[in-house]
Amino acid sequence: MSGSDLLARARQELDASNLLATGGFGAQAISRAYFAAFYAAEAALLSIGETRSKHAGVIAAFGQLVVRQADFDADDARLLRSLFERRNEADYAHAPVPPEEVIQAIGDARRFVAAVEAWMADR
Repeated sequence: MSGSDLLARARQELDASNLLATGGFGAQAISRAYFAAFYAAEAALLSIGETRSKHAGVIAAFGQLVVRQADFDADDARLLRSLFERRNEADYAHAPVPPEEVIQAIGDARRFVAAVEAWMADR
């Protein structure tokens, strides 16, 4: 996949997240919101010639290579790890997810994807 393919997939995951949230599937919406951020992070890494095969590897490499070495905003970068943690909780806690948490996760994913798109456009 190319970086533009990964960003297109990120936007598709955001759309899916919204549809799931609207349909009352909060945990699934959070999962898709995380995947939107994940694909955007993969696109950023690919843009600097890097790839990783595991989620933890993508998150760690994003922090080290994109944030520290390529000047991506650290506050926006924290959203990726936060979404990963929220996704794990939503997927494995087996508890209902409050609607405000779903809305926050989707908003955070949108912010992260937009920040990656802007960062890549400036490179």
